[in-house]
Amino acid sequence: MNVTGSTFRLRDTLLLAVLALMWGNSFLFIKIAVATIPPLWIVAFRMTVGGSLLLFVALVLRRGIPRDRASVGVLAFVGAIGAALPWTGQAWAQRFLDSGLVAVLNSFTPVATLVIALLAGQERLYRNRVLGLAAAVSGTLIVVGGEIGFGRSIAALAVAVLATAGYGLAGVVTRARISGRIAPLPAAAVQLSFGAVVLVPIAWASNGPLPAHIAPAALAALFALGLFGTGVAFIIYNTLIESVGATNASMVTYVVPVVGLLSGALVRGERFGANVFAGAAALIGGVWLAQRAPRP
Repeated sequence: MNVTGSTFRLRDTLLLAVLALMWGNSFLFIKIAVATIPPLWIVAFRMTVGGSLLLFVALVLRRGIPRDRASVGVLAFVGAIGAALPWTGQAWAQRFLDSGLVAVLNSFTPVATLVIALLAGQERLYRNRVLGLAAAVSGTLIVVGGEIGFGRSIAALAVAVLATAGYGLAGVVTRARISGRIAPLPAAAVQLSFGAVVLVPIAWASNGPLPAHIAPAALAALFALGLFGTGVAFIIYNTLIESVGATNASMVTYVVPVVGLLSGALVRGERFGANVFAGAAALIGGVWLAQRAPRP
């Protein structure tokens, strides 16, 4: 994969903003859908729609779809731990937690990724990272501790935070086994498609068939999640990686929780205490600090 540039043009900035809107609103879509649709079916549908779109685009653009056993195996593993499991956990958590709150807790993903990368020997510690990790963990504890005090489900809060470990592990495996070997678009297409093939029968066995009668709002949220929050969002993200590089594309991390909080407040009237805003500021600031390169 060749990165054609490292700075943002107007087109890249607009794509980043659209991506933040899609991923930030995904938590709202899940919250609306989970009121009437089991979490496993939400994720199975999301992976089916998103994976089908990515597979179609990859074939149209003639991006080579990996078929060898080793590549498919590692992509399937990453699809399971980096998409199916954390998405299911977060969807289940949103049966008890507001969408904006889960969006904020999801911001712990870069921290979880860094910690696992440190343990795997892919990264090293330096002052910025130590301070950033401390701030991010403190911010998460402020958010979670305050919500526990308000009577929120401890199990749901724990699952929402632990889901980020799945993203982190997937990121580390991707860096070690996929990056530089398989292009991002076909890699994501195989990950989501394989996840859908596995998750649909599991959802059917656990919850029966997808409900025949779904409220229009829930159905619209489900399609928006699969089409825009997954398929189109992955295409935009891969486009940004090719245009400005993975590090610059990851800047979306700072905007997604803001979008999640705003959409939850505007659409569902969600209200949050000072602990969420203070904790989110510390968490996002810690992520920013931990990702800054050390001075030579």
